[in-house]
Formats: sequence, C-alpha cells, structure tokens
Amino acid sequence: MLIQMVNILGPILAMTLIGYVMGRSSLGLETRTLSTVVILVATPALIFNTLTSLHVTPETIGRMAAAALLCLSLAGGLGLAVLLLVGGSVRSFLPPLMLPNSGNMGLPLVVLAFGSEGMQLGVAYFFVVALVQHTVGLSIYAGTLRLRALARQPLIYSVAAVLLVTWFDLPVPQILLTTTEMLGGMMIPAMLLLLGTSLASLQIADLRPALMVAVGRLLIGVLSAAIVIFVLGLSGVAAGTVFLLATMPTAIISYVFAERYQRDARQVAGSVVVSTLLTFVCLPVLVWTALEISGGGLPVSVAQE
Repeated sequence: MLIQMVNILGPILAMTLIGYVMGRSSLGLETRTLSTVVILVATPALIFNTLTSLHVTPETIGRMAAAALLCLSLAGGLGLAVLLLVGGSVRSFLPPLMLPNSGNMGLPLVVLAFGSEGMQLGVAYFFVVALVQHTVGLSIYAGTLRLRALARQPLIYSVAAVLLVTWFDLPVPQILLTTTEMLGGMMIPAMLLLLGTSLASLQIADLRPALMVAVGRLLIGVLSAAIVIFVLGLSGVAAGTVFLLATMPTAIISYVFAERYQRDARQVAGSVVVSTLLTFVCLPVLVWTALEISGGGLPVSVAQE
C-alpha cells in the first residue's frame, strides 16, 4: 500500500512543485495563455477522446453527471447554511465552499489511483463541475444569472458530441481520435503546473477566514461525497472517484471571479492557498479512503507501473 500511495501522490507533488518553482523564478510561466489553451482546447479534447475511445455508455455518463450535480448541490446548501450561521459573505465565500478543484488536482488523482476506468468516470464527473463553475459560480460573483456563459463553453459542445456518438453508435474517424488524444494529453500536466504557479503567486491576506473556508471545504466535500455515494448506491471505482473529486480543495477559478467582480479577492486567494495546502496534507488519508471505498486496491495495470 505504501508503494501504491507513493506512486499516486509522487507525480502530483512533483508536477505541482515544478509549477511552483517556475512561478517563483525569473523565468515565470504565462499562466493566462496556458489556462486559455487548457480550457478552450485541451479539456474539450480530453473529454471527447476519453468518453468516445473508451466506449463509455450514456448510462455511465449520466450516473457520474448526476453524482457531480448532487454533490455540488449539497455542497452549496451546506456552504450557504454555514455562511448564514457565521455571518459570512455569501457572494464572496459560497463558491470557495461549494466548488472543488476537481480539474487541477482531482483528475490526476483518479487517473493515478484507478487507471483508465478512473479517467473515464472522472471526466464524466468533471465536466459537470466545470460547467457549474463557469455558470453558477460566475453568476454568484456577478450578482446576476449568467446562463449565456454556458453557450461560450467549448465543454458543452464536446459533451454534446460525445452523447451523439454514444447514443447513435457513430464511428469516429481515427484522425479525430488521434488529434484529440494528443491535445487532451496535455491537460493534466498543464493543470498541475498551473496549480503550482498559482500557489506561488497567490498570498494569504487574512489567515482566519482562509482557514475557516479551507476546513469547511474539506468537511463539506467529505460529507457531500458520503451522502451521494450512499443515496446513489455507488460502489467500486465509481464510489472512489466521486469521493476524491468531491473532497478536492477550493477551485482557483473562484479567485479569478472574485478578482473580476471585486468580491474580497485577497481573502478568496488566501482560502485557495490554505485549502490546497490542507488538502495536500490530507491527501494520503483521502487517497487511502478512496481506495478502501473502491475495494481496497489498484487496477492491475496501475499497480504494476
């Protein structure tokens, strides 16, 4: 188990550290350009390639999408209750409590922990999180409903293409599979580099609210994951994947929106940093729990790597 944990956590820490060092060095990293490429190109390509080349059924996509939506709804309800109880700003701190960093940290973890099956389940979960981040999360900070933002997300068209292919069992040209495989392959390492660079640039302005949000995000993630796994009767890798993705730290996109709409951006930045560091500290326990939930072991192909 120790070797398995090292094989899972080692690459995550190494790539994040590389991004952090680059962010702190004079070389720097053009995060705006890289993040744009990841969102507009790499992520839609990964979703399309994973869910079509691995022949994921519409039922699997629907089940994981439902799990993601239910987890986010529970996290939003719990986060709102906490903020109303302590008198915190809903527009500033509900997204950090509600929206996990399922992309930068979550997907690499489920891929390393559960192999190709984790990849397909994780992608089917992640696209819902990404869409909610760029619609509901954006709307909370903007103070008005921004459903039009959905039409500008390439993710939605990628998912629509996947459903079209899977429902009608359409053949996908090899050139398209190869192209999307190559483009999608850069998403996970790029996200980890961006995570490290973001940690190097963000600062903790006020430790108390940052620590409260960080602890709240972790506890809300664990609770929402446990409820959803029980309610939907999930088991095996699906349950482990939902647990990992739901318990990830505060999403960096929350800081981006907070800064754009001037909603306590410095405090939100601090919550991202502290939440991420807290999750890194808890990663061995989180990964061990996910493995136990899934059945207590890794796929043979992953264990042999």
